[in-house]
Amino acid sequence: MKKLRMLLFAIALGMFTTAAYATVTEAGSNNAVSIEQEVTKTPVEVADLPEAVSEALKGEDFAGWEIAEAALISDAENSLYSVKLVKGEETKIVKITAEGEIK
Repeated sequence: MKKLRMLLFAIALGMFTTAAYATVTEAGSNNAVSIEQEVTKTPVEVADLPEAVSEALKGEDFAGWEIAEAALISDAENSLYSVKLVKGEETKIVKITAEGEIK
């Protein structure tokens, strides 16, 4: 029973913060370097999106699309907003920097 409680606690904790690890390997002639970076995904309320992100989503490419959800994805060096858009039955995900640059 204690194991079940611990499992349920771990699952509940994972629902609030998602962390992933990205591994980059560079291979040279006989040398290999491996770098691990923690990547986090934090849900963001639509009203809390930076103004530049909101303005970028008002462009012609996104006319008729509505924001369904958003998250901030970041590692040690970069941050991007991942925004899920819906239009009727269609959905798409757009990655945008805090400065409003669409990736």
